[in-house]
Amino acid sequence: MKIRNLLSGSLVAAVFIGTFYLFFMPDKHIIDLELNVGQTLPHDIVAPVDFDLPYHEEEFCEIRDGILQSIPVHLKFDQEVWQPLRSRLYPILLLATYDSSFTGGMVGELQSIYDEGVFDLLEVREVYDGEQAVLISSRGTEDRQLFDINEIEDVRDILEIRLSRWSFSSDELSELSSILRPNLIVDDSSRRATAEIVVAGLSNIDTTIIAGTVLLKANEQVTSRTIEYLDHLKNTTMENRRFKHVLSLLLLVLLITGLAFFYVHDIMPDTWVAVNRFLLLGVIWVLSLAATGTLWLALAKSASFPCASLVTFGAALTSIFFHRRHAVFFTLVFSMVLGLVHPHPYSIVLISAVSGILASLTVWDVRERRSVPVAIGLAAGGGVGVFLLLHILNTSLYSSSIGESILGLLIVPVIGIGSAHALLFLFEKMFGVYTVLSIDEVNKTAHPLLKQMREVAPGTWNHSQTVAELAGRAAGAINAWESLASAGGYFHDIGKMTDPEQFIENQRDMENPHDRMNPWESARNIIEHVNDGVTMAEKAKLPRAVIDIIQQHHGVGLTKYFYNKALQESDDPENVKKADFSYSGPRPQTIEAALVLLADQASSSTKNLTAPEGVAELVERVIDENDLEGELDDCHLTRRNLKTIVKVFTSVLESKFYKRVSNYPTGDSNG
Repeated sequence: MKIRNLLSGSLVAAVFIGTFYLFFMPDKHIIDLELNVGQTLPHDIVAPVDFDLPYHEEEFCEIRDGILQSIPVHLKFDQEVWQPLRSRLYPILLLATYDSSFTGGMVGELQSIYDEGVFDLLEVREVYDGEQAVLISSRGTEDRQLFDINEIEDVRDILEIRLSRWSFSSDELSELSSILRPNLIVDDSSRRATAEIVVAGLSNIDTTIIAGTVLLKANEQVTSRTIEYLDHLKNTTMENRRFKHVLSLLLLVLLITGLAFFYVHDIMPDTWVAVNRFLLLGVIWVLSLAATGTLWLALAKSASFPCASLVTFGAALTSIFFHRRHAVFFTLVFSMVLGLVHPHPYSIVLISAVSGILASLTVWDVRERRSVPVAIGLAAGGGVGVFLLLHILNTSLYSSSIGESILGLLIVPVIGIGSAHALLFLFEKMFGVYTVLSIDEVNKTAHPLLKQMREVAPGTWNHSQTVAELAGRAAGAINAWESLASAGGYFHDIGKMTDPEQFIENQRDMENPHDRMNPWESARNIIEHVNDGVTMAEKAKLPRAVIDIIQQHHGVGLTKYFYNKALQESDDPENVKKADFSYSGPRPQTIEAALVLLADQASSSTKNLTAPEGVAELVERVIDENDLEGELDDCHLTRRNLKTIVKVFTSVLESKFYKRVSNYPTGDSNG
């Protein structure tokens, strides 16, 4: 699958499902009451499902803060404290006491204390009021009580007591003890991380109200708590019960959309590979869905649940732009989608399908003036007929809105089919997908460009007539678009009018200009007629489909005569590049473009034959060569199609060799 097909398909699917969600999802809340404090109701309000009642925000904040405070303080060992402290303390004590034995013992005692850990209580109280702690060391973590850990002031007191045997003043003792500092540092980042983990797992649910609980008794005044209960009930219903329902509906719509995509891929290959056609098909049915949703929302209160839909809009446009059989399929798909959300799915599917199919089968030929009123009449009559039959069978249609339903079924086909015809011109211009009417308008020999061709390039005109006949006849034989193939045949070589003498069919009684050119220049002049033709066609505002045929009617083929001539004349044949002698393409993207390519080559290949015997062989060779060279890879012609094309081309070209009567009488009495 090409990236552009994937992107366009994803876009259409997303917009279609989004439109379905926007217009057709059921109400979000089971209870949808707007109550005021002090109001009373004549009946009880009972919880239909279980729902949760969360804490008030203030209550939840208090609980959260309490949990945060309950997290023990984290104290982390600082291995860089003791060694510098020992190196500083030892000489000071030794100098102060002149007793190495005492100094060594004192330092050893302090080292044991520091190995257990020393903390600053004032620092801890800045972040924590409790009595628990978590010690973090290279060995891991350990839960402790603060009173079991050495506090820095206690350690200083121990040092002062040990030094009191010496004649130190209190100031000197304080100065000596102040050298000590804690090696357990408060690690608040670690504590906050632990707290966040605990808070993240905290539930804010205060109470769960069980289904069947009376939320408000009859004739009891509504309180703020009652309103709060109902608000939480609405949200709970939307998040839980409705979520499953909505998800199931969307998955079903996605499944039906996927079936439609498979249909387009396998049955409508031309539409699948052409992004403009694919997007047009998607837009048609998205608009049908949105219009139906708008209609139902507008009429829901006055006509309970409408039975009318805008299926005729999509059916009519699909039938006109694509084919009747495709319109029938998409009508059925659209009807199934409506059946997913209508309270009477059996009824809406039948009514919508019958009305849409009748519109599809009768409105397709826009050349017939009566097609529109006939389609409207049959679609309206079919919808009303099915509605009445279902009512007789009592298949759960609303009996109270029969008149309104019938009126809707009569009016909606007028809106749908009328809007479809009104938008034909707009869709043609927006998507470059043209109706048979637009193609027929240019598929006439009286077109100004074709008149000009007859005057400027008569040989090309004769050739184009043959190509138009071949392509048109072959298209009719394989159920392709006959008028488009014929129009493509007429216009495919209009670019030759820029310099008609460059082409052999227009060279009468004159020297061939290519005899004086090198093969590269000749090839450029010949190849350029494609771009010239596209430019002329765009200026004349021909339908995009015809312009595409002009651009694709040589594919990426090679101007073999001039290529071979270049090989013969070149001193270095390896430097002769095929790209210099090939058309820029692209290859034919549609069956009609491929038919014009094949008809063009078949007509040129057989023009020098003097008898019909070699026609079939030449035609078959032309088609086989293009097939083997890959020119037909993008247009979805089957082998069966190619065999039919050979037969049609052969029949048409052989008919050119009709027998003439020799010695036809002139009417001269003297003979």
